[in-house]
Amino acid sequence: MTRLLVCFLLFTFAFAACSFNRDSPTSNTNQPAPGVTQPSPAAPVSTAPTLPAQADGLQPGQASGSYTAKGEVVQLKYAYAGRANRFGEESLVVLLTENPIPADAVAEELKSTPMLDGEKIRGLEYVLDESSMWVRFHPGQYQESTSNKLKDYKLENDVVRGFDDNDGSLTDGKYKRNVKFVAALTK
Repeated sequence: MTRLLVCFLLFTFAFAACSFNRDSPTSNTNQPAPGVTQPSPAAPVSTAPTLPAQADGLQPGQASGSYTAKGEVVQLKYAYAGRANRFGEESLVVLLTENPIPADAVAEELKSTPMLDGEKIRGLEYVLDESSMWVRFHPGQYQESTSNKLKDYKLENDVVRGFDDNDGSLTDGKYKRNVKFVAALTK
């Protein structure tokens, strides 16, 4: 009796599984099934190791938001972080850019920003320490230093994340920013 019951259950499960996998005769195999989300071709490519998604949905190497410099709005998509010498001491440097930095140029860009300074790419450069934050706009070279820290700032397991929102009140709105980022520290 038990053997008969097991056979019946196996047959029922097999039949149900086959029923769910049937294609309709009019299905187009080049289109995703309804409700299936395809990855965005514009998603940032990260040179960082694959780590779990952060609470805000960003993966390491990604930024979201924009900055305004003299009326021009720049969308930021990429985030890089590392240690470099700034202001005479080793500091945490974060670069947020609109276009990716080639993998073989990231370390040099964190060290001395040749692409940002040469206006080959646009973005924000942050220098963070325990009690303050410095940010420079590229291009434009406007810079700000403040005792305010990034919102939701966290450095954990060699991943730095934060949120910066500045309405540009010091510059009559010429320079403002609203960005989130998650970046793995470059070794």
